[in-house]
Amino acid sequence: MTKLTKILEPLTPKTFDKNELFVLAIVVVCVGVFILIRSLEPQLLQTEIIALVVFNLVFATTGDRMLAEPPLDFYDTLDYGHGELFDAILQIVVYPIPIVLFIHIYRKCKPNKIFYILVYAFFLAVLEWVSAEYFDVFHYKAWKISYSYGFYCFALTVNLIFTEQLKKYLSRSYSKK
Repeated sequence: MTKLTKILEPLTPKTFDKNELFVLAIVVVCVGVFILIRSLEPQLLQTEIIALVVFNLVFATTGDRMLAEPPLDFYDTLDYGHGELFDAILQIVVYPIPIVLFIHIYRKCKPNKIFYILVYAFFLAVLEWVSAEYFDVFHYKAWKISYSYGFYCFALTVNLIFTEQLKKYLSRSYSKK
């Protein structure tokens, strides 16, 4: 058992404190909002949701590895300068769900794309700022919240293009059957 504990030690938090509690709370909020919105009026096919989640798992993991680890090393998340269990929870649950909700709202309301991207990216940047400022989820080194805003604009644009192309592909696939 001590070998297993020693192997898992780098993945466990230094202390279970406000950043881990915040991550758990935000998971509950994200999943709850997703279930509520999905049950009221679904706008996305199950296939689209799965594709968005997988796409954003890869996108978030790759982005965090490139930006948060050497050689760039712009920020740390949670308790360490390397990944830990709660980083995985953030990447698997917290990062993809707001993107799925972004696409859901876009499909339902059909807002102006540029305006919607700018406003939603601002919303995500504010959430990140709160998580960094009050809950120590992020520890910026050479990173600024304005960089996050630009990154969110980019990520939301990429996701919108991805889902538009996916929808075209799926509609062609279903129309052939």
